[in-house]
Amino acid sequence: MEQPEFNATQAINETCYGLVKQGYSSHDIYSGLGNVMNGIEPKHLTKQELVIDLNIDTSKATCKLRHELDK
Repeated sequence: MEQPEFNATQAINETCYGLVKQGYSSHDIYSGLGNVMNGIEPKHLTKQELVIDLNIDTSKATCKLRHELDK
């Protein structure tokens, strides 16, 4: 992976992690990313397939959810 790709991946990961911390679900985030990609003008697209690999640690959100359900 070249540096610009790494930087973009880092920015996406940090943003998604921040959204999870705010309480958004993985489904909401995935849907939002799809909307963004659908909104990109074709002149900016390449023929290269876009693959987004998100590794999000949701353990804190899961723990918080369990805690709320136990109340």
